[in-house]
Amino acid sequence: MNAKENHACFDRLAWGLRWMLSIQCFGYAAMLATPSHINSWLLPAWGDTCAGTVDATVASLLWLSGCALPVLGRANPHRAASSSFVGRIDTLLLIFVAAWAFSNAILSWQTNLEDKFHGTDPLGHAVRYVAPLTLLALWTGCGSPAKLEWILRLAVASTFVGHGLCAYWLQPGFIDLIVGTTDTFLGADWEVAEAREGFAIAVLPWIGHMDFAMAILILLPGKHLRAVALW
Repeated sequence: MNAKENHACFDRLAWGLRWMLSIQCFGYAAMLATPSHINSWLLPAWGDTCAGTVDATVASLLWLSGCALPVLGRANPHRAASSSFVGRIDTLLLIFVAAWAFSNAILSWQTNLEDKFHGTDPLGHAVRYVAPLTLLALWTGCGSPAKLEWILRLAVASTFVGHGLCAYWLQPGFIDLIVGTTDTFLGADWEVAEAREGFAIAVLPWIGHMDFAMAILILLPGKHLRAVALW
């Protein structure tokens, strides 16, 4: 691959990340219909009103970020330096999205120290807070594209490890997800509910093993594992 093709490849990666982050912002904003982990952390000291105001403000900023990120990318096609007005806004929004995802993962763990499943959140959410910073580096031309690719690979591998641990440890939410999905496609039936729950318990450790395998495969050098990346 020559330099021009390599540049085009990373341009596509940057745009793909930008659109995925936009969708992630909308998802996080929708989740704030219920109190966040930051809300739970602030609640004892600030009270319900102030903590709720923080959630509402963050939700508004996330909706704004989701709408603005593709527009800012289009307005700044040549990756103007962050000293430009558009570049500064783009930088601030990307840092905000990364900070929110990271804070949410850390506080999910810290406010549930007795729960081993929440202890995996900093790993399981890694790609959510690494991707905005990687996009910022790609878009501003900071850092080697090859190094940034490896940072993304590590983040994806961490996410697979975090989710794999939850599956291997039989997280109740994962059991409910499998049972609920089965009920959706096959119809709810209390007579087979126990069998479906048993199936979920039996299959989750295998899903965990598959996640661990994917984490290893995504870290193998070379470009021949696109099917793994697509998964």
